[in-house]
Amino acid sequence: MTDDAELLRRFADDRSEAAIAELVNRHVDLVYSAALRQCRGDHYRAQEVTQMVFVDLARKASALVRHPVLTAWLHRSSHLSALDLLRREGRRQRYERAAGAEAAATGPAGEAVAWEEVGPILDEAIDRLDERDRQAILLRFFGNRPFAEVGRRLKLSENAARMRVERALEKLRGVLARRGITSSSAALAAAISGNAVLAAPSGVAVACSSGAVSVAGGAGLAWIAFMSTSKLPIALTAAVLLGGGVAVTVENQAANKADAELADVSRQNQSIPGLRAQNEKLSLAASQARDLQDEDARISVLQTQVGELESKAEDRRALAAARQRASRTPSSNEASPESASAKFVQQPKVLSQTRPVYPADMLSSGASGEVMVDLVVDKTGAVQNAFALSSTDKAFESAAVDAVKQWVFQPGQANGHAVFTHLQIPVVFTPSSDPPQPTAGTWF
Repeated sequence: MTDDAELLRRFADDRSEAAIAELVNRHVDLVYSAALRQCRGDHYRAQEVTQMVFVDLARKASALVRHPVLTAWLHRSSHLSALDLLRREGRRQRYERAAGAEAAATGPAGEAVAWEEVGPILDEAIDRLDERDRQAILLRFFGNRPFAEVGRRLKLSENAARMRVERALEKLRGVLARRGITSSSAALAAAISGNAVLAAPSGVAVACSSGAVSVAGGAGLAWIAFMSTSKLPIALTAAVLLGGGVAVTVENQAANKADAELADVSRQNQSIPGLRAQNEKLSLAASQARDLQDEDARISVLQTQVGELESKAEDRRALAAARQRASRTPSSNEASPESASAKFVQQPKVLSQTRPVYPADMLSSGASGEVMVDLVVDKTGAVQNAFALSSTDKAFESAAVDAVKQWVFQPGQANGHAVFTHLQIPVVFTPSSDPPQPTAGTWF
């Protein structure tokens, strides 16, 4: 069987009507089914979308010759074309649900997927997958290809293609779950296989082929502009000028119906400027709302940062005040050092202390060392702002500071009140040493 790329090449080079007709016949069911789901069962709109997709295929035939999976391009094009059509018609349209869309596909263990829920959002969900996963899903379930063929098209082995399809199906199930539709992967696969591709109405393939060929003959732009606004069923638009010259005739009854529908379209078109202005206002309001939300988020972050900075500043002011009191030199009219020390009713006392860990990389040498740790005992007895003031070997500093930070003191007192106390404690390291007592240090 001639592959899609070769048929596109024939059409791009020779404008072969047989080649484009074969492509349309091969893929029309897939495109029509995707369009029908997105048009909520509206057959007329689905036929319009189908024609738009194949006309676009004819226009881009030269570029699409190199596309690896034409099925994926057709599905995405049908999704975008349907969105464009529905966006133009806005809220004025009321869609009919297809009678056959009420059937549910049953999965293993009694699980069921309601196709009337899955169908309207399936194509949007597939479009959210990345390109490789989308190609795998479409080739397997929409193109009904065996895993060997899927692997050949995606340049994978058969087993790798099977794994790719299973992973893509699981991702698709996750996308649907976020929309409130839960199922097993097997149930979802059965639902898609049984309902995703329906037979297009007779005449659609002929009309799409004619429309695609007319693009090459020069009549395509006018035909596309007419189809983008027309509500005519496909039976009235199937015959299109080929190369600029075949006249189309219809019966009087069909012509009268077309005139009435065109008049209705004309009346609806008169409301387009007002709808466009309203849409612009809504877009502007939505943009302003998003800007306000972003501004609120930035203000919240700034308030949090200000609170943190104020807390740090308060801690630093308290620490600076304690050190200033500790390092202050008494003047001639102030009390002597002895009388100043006498104001402390009680020096800080250790209630619990953590033994410093002798550094593992120093064990082999068996070296001893000492670290002088500078710290402040706050009013609760917790250690604040501990750091190594000096040491015989910097390898011991981190272990000494980490241990002292975990010590708990009975806070020092002055005039019957707990106060910040500045201490300097030597921490001695020997392979078998006990932790030092704080009374061996100096305090201020």
